Amino acid sequence: MLRHHLTLGLRNARRAPLATAVNVLTLAIGLACFLTAYSFVAFLDRAEAHFPAAGRTYVLTESFAFGNDFVRSNLTSTPEPAAEALEAFFPGVNGTRAIPIAGATSVASGGNATRLTAVAVDADFLDVFPLPFATGDAATALRSPRSAVLTREAAARLFGADDALGRPLTIANGVEATVVGIVAAVPEPSHLGRSASAPVRFDMLVSVDVNDAIRAALTPTGAPRQNDNWVGGNAITYLVLPDRLRVADIARALPDFVTSRVPASQRESSSIAFGLLPVRDLLRASIDDELFSGDFGVSASSVLLALGALVLAVACVNYANLATARAARRVREVGVRKAIGAGPRQIGVQHLFEAALLTGVALLAAFAVFRAALPLLETASGMDLSAVLLGGAGFYGFLAALAAVATVAAGAYPALVLARVEPIAALRSSLAQLGAKRLAGVLVGAQFAAASLLVIAVTVTWLQNEKLVRTGLGAVADPIVLIETESRMTKVDGAALRAELGRLPQVKGVTQASNLPWTRLVAISLVAASPEAAAERTRVLVKTVGFDFFEVLGIEVLAGRVYSAALGDAEPGPASASAHRAVVDRAFVEQFGLGSPAEAIGREFYQPGFGGTASSPTTIIGVVENRRLTFRGAGAEAVVYGLYDNLDFTYVRVSRDDLTGALAGIDGVWKRLAPNVAISRRFFDEAFDQAYERFARLNQVFRALSLMALAISTAGLVGIASLVVGRRRREIGVRKTFGASTAQITALLLNAFGRPVVVANAIAWPIAYFAARAYLRAFLDPVALGPAPFALALCVTLGVAWLAVGAQTVRAARLKPADVLRSE
Repeated sequence: MLRHHLTLGLRNARRAPLATAVNVLTLAIGLACFLTAYSFVAFLDRAEAHFPAAGRTYVLTESFAFGNDFVRSNLTSTPEPAAEALEAFFPGVNGTRAIPIAGATSVASGGNATRLTAVAVDADFLDVFPLPFATGDAATALRSPRSAVLTREAAARLFGADDALGRPLTIANGVEATVVGIVAAVPEPSHLGRSASAPVRFDMLVSVDVNDAIRAALTPTGAPRQNDNWVGGNAITYLVLPDRLRVADIARALPDFVTSRVPASQRESSSIAFGLLPVRDLLRASIDDELFSGDFGVSASSVLLALGALVLAVACVNYANLATARAARRVREVGVRKAIGAGPRQIGVQHLFEAALLTGVALLAAFAVFRAALPLLETASGMDLSAVLLGGAGFYGFLAALAAVATVAAGAYPALVLARVEPIAALRSSLAQLGAKRLAGVLVGAQFAAASLLVIAVTVTWLQNEKLVRTGLGAVADPIVLIETESRMTKVDGAALRAELGRLPQVKGVTQASNLPWTRLVAISLVAASPEAAAERTRVLVKTVGFDFFEVLGIEVLAGRVYSAALGDAEPGPASASAHRAVVDRAFVEQFGLGSPAEAIGREFYQPGFGGTASSPTTIIGVVENRRLTFRGAGAEAVVYGLYDNLDFTYVRVSRDDLTGALAGIDGVWKRLAPNVAISRRFFDEAFDQAYERFARLNQVFRALSLMALAISTAGLVGIASLVVGRRRREIGVRKTFGASTAQITALLLNAFGRPVVVANAIAWPIAYFAARAYLRAFLDPVALGPAPFALALCVTLGVAWLAVGAQTVRAARLKPADVLRSE
């Protein structure tokens, strides 16, 4: 029987090579898209699987709110004392921490210096996450005071080919430590791995006392200790649960933990809640937060898998549509087979077998394309996909299941239609209309609805990305160099650095800021228009800057003035008037209804205290043009610029005519001020490109998927058109006999093919609108969502549909009635 089905399937494929090729090609495209999406999801599902305790390890999350105005949810950066407190509150639970050391940490040994990503960890961290040690003793590493473990790459940067074990290090230009181990690459996938989205990437692990020593050197006398604060934090806290404890039991007891351990003063001023996240979900959560800023409400992997499934569904619908249309030419074959005894079940199985045969060929082609593109996918994503996907029977079992699902989805309806053909009706004609009368139009519409959704997604993300580029880089012609000063960590005096850089002939301006542009580390403040404790509070972004910031960045002053030492502005302090002055942007003026920029000068706003009190008023001294130096606003729209001195990042505007000399001069100044600290600098546009990359990748994904969906829909429509036009030849002949012109016939046929595309767009538009609104809401400066993306989707899909059927339509419209009706 199998041989019989195979023989018939191959014979039918030879009889209709074009339809067979179209079906195989479109199914291969759909399967390749779904395989690509699945590869990323499968990669994330295997996260931390190589760590023995991963199934029992959870990450503590924190949510807190000040009233209803400032809410942060499910943060994985938590208070440092939480691990020890949780161990005491839940006997048997093992708590350990990873504490990222801020910035690119300065590390030197001998005459070599570099910047490394450093993380301080508790002594038992390596028990929970046993890393692949190349040299050193994993059992004792980081248990000795002032110890450090380097990656192979970091050791090569510092020591070259020399043995690094036991060598001394100077960290943060002042804290001594010793290398006690070298680790190889962390097996992927992992939140500790090399992926660009891994939240705990590191070049160096150090014992916690190294971080304590760095912090002690940085903390001013009398400042509050880090361990006193339970609202937010810098530690990633891991909890390893014993077998006798369930995570649900721990979660239910966490409110009691807050009541018993968090100081009453902090509980009164804010609401604090803790939760637990499986460590195996941490990498996925980091990607979601990076891509959608936690505001989109869905997982990036779910979106990607849904999009891949959508393209595959379009391919399956295309197969069903084309196979059903072509089945009209096979009714006489079915009639003959039924007349000699074949039952409906045999007919259905035969056509399902043909679908399975074509699906199998398409899957082999899709897998070959996927395998060939895998190095490119790994480079683009920074994920080691091959290690997860191509080793083991699980993946190939998934391929078999995928082939079965695609076979049923694509071939079930055509098989059912042919199985229900009556022999007498089939033998009367070799050409018939099968299936529901309007089904072909519905299936074509379903394909183009998916294509319309993807075209709108491409357009919206592209428009938003273009606005990010246009408003982000601004119009400053001269290059701007960003230097990670971090005076407390590098011991480089910010004022001295600015003075020395200002003397370079290639330097046109020097300023400082609290962070790099377009980083997610933005400060949020609550602002009210009146001093009343009950006044409505509005979120604003707060950017702390130094003198000359607006001049260096080329930000236009609309009214008033900006900060100036000559006019009495100085670093805010208890006796400084600058603490009660602010420069705001145009969005602030508009949001608070302050009239024109000139009318806003001298107006006051308030930053209410969370305990119900109001702060002293802050007076607006200047209004500047909007300049978005961050992509995400966390619900804020306006920016308040505060003045401070000796900030962590120095911005240097240099002459584009002598860029090489400018960079050499900057490096020379840094070397004189900090001979034992490697400089960390980048260009302004490089920082933008690095932050912008994830949005560009999202647009590329949408673009590729939309092109695939359009290609599948177009190929299917070409096949459908050839069959439908053939079925309507007699109708065309009759119409032309009664006087219809070629143009009228062409319009009639184009209207018939275009109508389901228009209806599909009308159905897709509301879905696309709400999805686009949700996506754009996360941006500080979203593009206006007008009718253009929807109109473009209609034009593209309708234009593609007409182009696909145009040649056949015109050819059919030009038929001579006598050639069609001579046999009537």
